[in-house]
Amino acid sequence: GMGGMPGMGGGMPGMPAGMDFSKIMGDPEIMAAMQNPKMMQVFMDMQSNGPTAIMKYQNDPEVMRLIMKIQGAMGGGGMGGMPN
Repeated sequence: GMGGMPGMGGGMPGMPAGMDFSKIMGDPEIMAAMQNPKMMQVFMDMQSNGPTAIMKYQNDPEVMRLIMKIQGAMGGGGMGGMPN
């Protein structure tokens, strides 16, 4: 899971604790998504707002797939109750 409360980021400021960027950036699908301005915006939103950002996008399958990929890359089990 995602350790800690939103806003208590460990490591880089504004990052959810436990976000491992070497793993994320090593995933070609995630890297490709980062070339998409929409996905980049989503990613920035996740960095700033954590789980609350994800709620905004839960009806967007394209975004949710990327979020699941990122969570998978981080080794997170997904947000409570969401299928992986």
